[in-house]
Amino acid sequence: MKRLEIKPNAQYTDLTIIREVETTGRRKFLCECQCGNKTEVRLDHLTSGHSTSCGKCGIEWRGERRTLTAWAQSVEIDESTLRARLKIMSMDEAMRRGAT
Repeated sequence: MKRLEIKPNAQYTDLTIIREVETTGRRKFLCECQCGNKTEVRLDHLTSGHSTSCGKCGIEWRGERRTLTAWAQSVEIDESTLRARLKIMSMDEAMRRGAT
């Protein structure tokens, strides 16, 4: 299989590639999130869309950015319930169901 060429400044959703990190095993890249945090991400997670941000900057909804935990608490549901809902529906639908 041909080695995938990834260049610095390549953009994957909210993550920008800085450089490849030396590892044994799967390829990893040092990335900068749009929020300014830096994180190491596996190449297969970047290309599949599994990793789209640093995971610490939260989710933006209706112009406000909060962590998943904070959004779940605001509508009094469990974080795992909100996470599961977001896999199958929009944030509007997930939050509306939590408020009922």
